[in-house]
Amino acid sequence: MNYKPQNRPTLPFFLNLRRLRGIGACLLLSAAAVLADEKPGTQDPAAAAAPAAAAPAQESPAAAPAVALPSPEEVLSQARARLEGLDSLSCELQQTASMAGIKLIAKGTYTEAAGNRVHLAYQIFPMTPMRATDGPAMALDAPAAEFKPEETRGELLQVSDGNVVYTQWKNGDSVRVNRRNLRDIQEAAAAVPGYDAASVAMDLGVGGMRSLLSRLQASMTFVPVKVVKAGDRSILEVTGRWSDRVRKEVFQLPEGTFVDSRPHIPEYVRVYVDQETMLLRRIQFLKHSLDATQKMARPLLTLDLRNLKVNEPVDGALFSYTPPEKTPAEDQTEAVIKAIQASVAPAASPATGAPASPPAAPRTP
Repeated sequence: MNYKPQNRPTLPFFLNLRRLRGIGACLLLSAAAVLADEKPGTQDPAAAAAPAAAAPAQESPAAAPAVALPSPEEVLSQARARLEGLDSLSCELQQTASMAGIKLIAKGTYTEAAGNRVHLAYQIFPMTPMRATDGPAMALDAPAAEFKPEETRGELLQVSDGNVVYTQWKNGDSVRVNRRNLRDIQEAAAAVPGYDAASVAMDLGVGGMRSLLSRLQASMTFVPVKVVKAGDRSILEVTGRWSDRVRKEVFQLPEGTFVDSRPHIPEYVRVYVDQETMLLRRIQFLKHSLDATQKMARPLLTLDLRNLKVNEPVDGALFSYTPPEKTPAEDQTEAVIKAIQASVAPAASPATGAPASPPAAPRTP
């Protein structure tokens, strides 16, 4: 059986900190997992939710009937449908990553419009040691982190007009730019057996939030939905963990293994959706304790969406990009095409008949 890249869990550009390594980021997240609770060390989300799934709470005769909550799949599908019905979406983003006692924050703005048009601008701030006070700062309704402009350590810009995707990194006086022709890559991907050309935009970071939700639905096993409060808003909390297929085929974990020993690979995902508007509020990724006897998890990466604006007029100039003078863009189109063509491998080696390892997903530096 051929390995199918479209089934692998993939993060959109703004969730992949590996992309920021040229501007001082030292963290790597190669897959998605769960949102944490409001403090750095939390109970294993799957363990916390399991009792509710196995034995619903009994109501007293006088209690008001409980309101039935939608299933996790229904919540994610409704959130996707809400996004697909929009002409435009703009918001402020804050991405917080933590590993090995170090925290890294990036802040910026994100705008997407029909036709795979995307504008993402991020400022990256200094890495700092994690502190006990980080717990309240990670609450769902906590205000955005504040930084001074002079504290910026790097900048990241990604612009897509639907045809060409440009990515620009700035670190001090150093600027690097690459370009990828989305149309050419999609056409080449369509000719590769077993590869879903529709996933190309997602892999290049311009598939939007709806593509991410679709990937999570295909890759995760979920527990029942909960309702949590963020200020005066009711938020639907969807918690999932990688399916058995993903753990085996994608992460290459031995059967029966749940915790991945690699510190940058999370086990869970938790998605928060506003119950009234069905718009995303937060996506967070969690790592289970490497000590299997401890039912604890900690956040690896948290993406907060704030001040969402939908169907408002968007300046078309946002989706136009010209590289800085004397900074030619490195064209990576052919390299991405070759990576896609090489990504579908036979299930066994012709020489030995032994199973072949799934090839790495096509990525860009």
